[in-house]
Amino acid sequence: MSTMYAVMSRSDVRGLLMRHTDAHVTNELVTSWLSGLAEYSLAECHAAMSAMGSRARRATPSDVAGSCDAARDRSAESGPPGPASAGVPAQHRRARPPGPDRDYHRQAGMRGIRAAYEVMGWQRNADHDLARSVVCPFCKAKAWSVCGPLSRNRAGVRELRDKTTRMHPSRLEFARAQLTRQATTTHDQEIAR
Repeated sequence: MSTMYAVMSRSDVRGLLMRHTDAHVTNELVTSWLSGLAEYSLAECHAAMSAMGSRARRATPSDVAGSCDAARDRSAESGPPGPASAGVPAQHRRARPPGPDRDYHRQAGMRGIRAAYEVMGWQRNADHDLARSVVCPFCKAKAWSVCGPLSRNRAGVRELRDKTTRMHPSRLEFARAQLTRQATTTHDQEIAR
């Protein structure tokens, strides 16, 4: 089923950023925010950033998306339609799966992308999938989401995204550390048996 929410344009995203953030609005920033908020309406994004208050000045697309998802979940639980679904008939509203189901669907999407790469004969970067499997410790992007364009955090630490994985290097290091930790834990459990 197709999404019934209004698609944001580049000028909508530019206005959203100019109104709610302190960022210097460049074309690259608009592009990254537009792709990060592709499934959300302008009204949802404005409401989410307004609800964040002063934190919206340093928000990332994944922060806004999480806030929009939480608002959708709350409106689905409460029953009456919220502002995001006002005017949309009930049979056309897209129900958001709860958290674990959402992760399942994200992983199913990743499997589909892998299958498409395999059919086309393209080379897939294994580090990209490994990095996406964990939350980014630098920009706080959710698991299975691409890192935001953040290059300097509040502590003043600077970290640029890797060109091949499109992720922050600390995210890949964190994923590798978790993978080795899981492997050693599994190995220790097998030895204990």
